[in-house]
Amino acid sequence: MTFTLEARWFGSAPLPDALRQWFAALGAVETSTQTDLYLPAEDPAFNLKMRDGQLQIKRRLAGPLSTAFSDAASGRCEQWGKWTLDLADPPVAVWDDDPTDLWVAVEKTRHQLSFAPEEQSALSERLPTTPAATLDAELTTVEAATDTAWTFCLEAEGPVASLVDTLTAAGPAVLDETLPVALAPNQSFGYVRWLQQRPSVTTRPASGVQIPRN
Repeated sequence: MTFTLEARWFGSAPLPDALRQWFAALGAVETSTQTDLYLPAEDPAFNLKMRDGQLQIKRRLAGPLSTAFSDAASGRCEQWGKWTLDLADPPVAVWDDDPTDLWVAVEKTRHQLSFAPEEQSALSERLPTTPAATLDAELTTVEAATDTAWTFCLEAEGPVASLVDTLTAAGPAVLDETLPVALAPNQSFGYVRWLQQRPSVTTRPASGVQIPRN
């Protein structure tokens, strides 16, 4: 099990070139393309998805907490607990044989950057060193059915005792005056809430798998 504290924002497609260039200047960025399968719940505090042959279960443990990182970036921080389990069958088997119509394929192009604890002093001298937490930044374009968007996330992962200090110290250092776009609180929420807002996504099962209602 892992613990994270994260702030995430969503924006309308296309991904602004200035934001992509700003992110690339932060450090050694790794880019990957993948398709995750989500099972959107009615409760945004619960996140279930399949990725890379694994089932990931996330439960919100605290938040959302309103946080101002800089003049240009304010959002809502959420603490999550995450469990990862290996799948006996590949995710495509579930997707191809799903009579419920509940699973949603989300295509992602992810640009990721990670700061190990020993590298974080380059961001801010105020970052805690004991216990250590990893700092991750992610800029991703997402597509679910006909809906497209981009999302930016700043996340601390590690011991619970260091999550708040790591994220609140690193946030202002990363999201400083060079940030080319504004990140507002009304854009700040997790993947489940974003999926709930999509017209093409439903949290109600197909009528064909439900018992008749008299």
